[in-house]
Amino acid sequence: MSVIHGKAYWASITNPNTTFDSDGVWTIDIGNLDSKNKKILEADGLTIKNKGDDREDFITIKRNVKKKNGAMNNAPLVLDAQKRTIMNTLIGNGSTVNVLYTTYEWKFGGKAGVSADLKKVQVVDLVAYEGDSDDAFDVVPDGYSSTEADEIPFAS
Repeated sequence: MSVIHGKAYWASITNPNTTFDSDGVWTIDIGNLDSKNKKILEADGLTIKNKGDDREDFITIKRNVKKKNGAMNNAPLVLDAQKRTIMNTLIGNGSTVNVLYTTYEWKFGGKAGVSADLKKVQVVDLVAYEGDSDDAFDVVPDGYSSTEADEIPFAS
């Protein structure tokens, strides 16, 4: 097991991401890696990526919701800086985190490699996730106001 430190990006660790896997995957990109953390990843045989964006040098660490045999994996544990469990807190891009993972070797389609299995995430400095929220717009006092009902009627 290894621990790396960096900035969180695209964290789906409270709720699994189902975009490419209907069963879901807990996933987090850890970016802005310094030389110490890059050495840890390289020693573990993991590949560091750089797509020229805010993440700079980064790695994606995942855990499938379901194992290959169909059994369920445990969700990664999410902790605050005092090592207390965090529940239902979305982690925004740029949050400072420590991530515990294990490595495993894989072979598929004639290829082989090493990947990381997400175990725990410690949030050192939280940047609140500001996705689609009701606070995106201010009320415009003299603007258009709908007279329609708030509820959407169902077809009968």
